Amino acid sequence: MNYITDALWALFATCGSALLFRVPKKELFAASLGGAVGWVVYLLVQGSAHSETVAALIASIAVAVYAEVIGFLKQKPATLYSTCAIIPLVPGAGMYYTMFEAVQGSAEKAWATGFATLSIAGAIAAGLAIVASLTRIIKLDGRHFRKSRGD
Repeated sequence: MNYITDALWALFATCGSALLFRVPKKELFAASLGGAVGWVVYLLVQGSAHSETVAALIASIAVAVYAEVIGFLKQKPATLYSTCAIIPLVPGAGMYYTMFEAVQGSAEKAWATGFATLSIAGAIAAGLAIVASLTRIIKLDGRHFRKSRGD
């Protein structure tokens, strides 16, 4: 597997999404790079864990950490970067195949595909929420620490 080629495709896909979301031109590369980082992490974890759900969870955590760090460094909201960077991880094919199986009348296949798709989507949401919550706790703790020192 060629991770560099895959990362470039994810970067381009994320850049296209960033353009649709009207991300400021100065932030396009940073937003797009997050998508490439997330996709490479996804591929690495999927190859070793053999689970799309675990790979999506770890990759979304990587995207969220990336977005928080870049947002902090550039003094911009992390959602500017995470919203775009998460796009390559969204299980669009799973949604399509769930509907396809349902329309074909294969209820059992539709349920199985739908459950797998929802598991991946839930893992992505959980990864983003975990990092956002931890970041908020750290920021609040930092404010408390500065107040107690008298800064």
